Amino acid sequence: ASFFYSQNKPCNIFFNGDELAPKPGAQDEEMDAPQKRPFPMPIHGKKFEIFQPLYDMDASKKNPQLFLSPKDFLGTFEERISWAGSMVRVNDASLKRLTSKDHAALMYIEMIKTFVSGRVFRQAELSVKPKLTNTLLGTGPFKEAERDGGTDWTFAGDTMTGSKRLDNVHTLLKDVIENYVPGDYIETGVWRGGSSVLAKAILEVLDPISNRNLYVCDSFMGLPPGDKKLAKNDAGWDNVPYLEVASDIVANNFIKYGLLDSNVIFAKGFFNETMPPLAEKITTLSVMRLDGDMYESTVDVLYHLYDKLSLGGYVIMDDWFGFPSKTACEDFFAVHGIKPEIIRIDTLSAYWKKTEDVKIAV
Repeated sequence: ASFFYSQNKPCNIFFNGDELAPKPGAQDEEMDAPQKRPFPMPIHGKKFEIFQPLYDMDASKKNPQLFLSPKDFLGTFEERISWAGSMVRVNDASLKRLTSKDHAALMYIEMIKTFVSGRVFRQAELSVKPKLTNTLLGTGPFKEAERDGGTDWTFAGDTMTGSKRLDNVHTLLKDVIENYVPGDYIETGVWRGGSSVLAKAILEVLDPISNRNLYVCDSFMGLPPGDKKLAKNDAGWDNVPYLEVASDIVANNFIKYGLLDSNVIFAKGFFNETMPPLAEKITTLSVMRLDGDMYESTVDVLYHLYDKLSLGGYVIMDDWFGFPSKTACEDFFAVHGIKPEIIRIDTLSAYWKKTEDVKIAV
């Protein structure tokens, strides 16, 4: 079977002997069905918007789907595993204990990681040098070690989240699924959306019937000016063109991978504008991934949503070591009298597990 969409037709092309069988994509099928909205949308405020790109995005701005659906990939991968597995002895303990279905799911997730991170492009990929500037950024040859730790920015990929952090998203989502921790997934600060795309891919293959929503939150025009003076290092994050990615680009990344459905919800605006209305709509969360860098962006999320996080759920801080967001968390802990165990992911990031209910201070 072909793994990719025809670029000229809005359907998948599968080869079965000499026959060509067109198959519609997931979002095509859902667009033809009655709309599924967990609450009335779109919601328009003076400075924010909450919407479902599947229904609310201008159709003329939608790009073609390039990848088959997760279900189709799993079927193809299971066939390969069954065929190849009949001719070899699998000695790897971690793979040996997997069913063919679980092995296929792992293959799919690992494939998506290589695409969103840009690693799949190898010599064609560049390492962009991180710098808060409105001038042209420097680049160098792609280096696996830098991409592993997320210390460079991708050129061709969809996330600047390093490979270790992508693995962490995979590990924690797998944990909440296996332990029946209820709730949706939210990422605040998404850039091109690659980490959220991966989270959606994981949910599709590991928890396909749960109907968990995935919230994609960003200003989609860069970071706030940091002029509230909540932390001395909050200034200077705005006016960096490389960090400014329009919502249509992010939505098209979901479309590209065949992962845009009614459970993908965008919240567009600075977090002080989007978190209050989201807090009114969200019931429970299982994983919160914060990537706002700044003190201001972090407290806006924690104070509005932390009480929605289920016990056994996780908070991932993409920016922990050396960032104002770490100070924001520590102040939040002090105000609420909690001391969660902070677990290091790499040189920049960390996470913790929620083990006690917290009444949020107003």
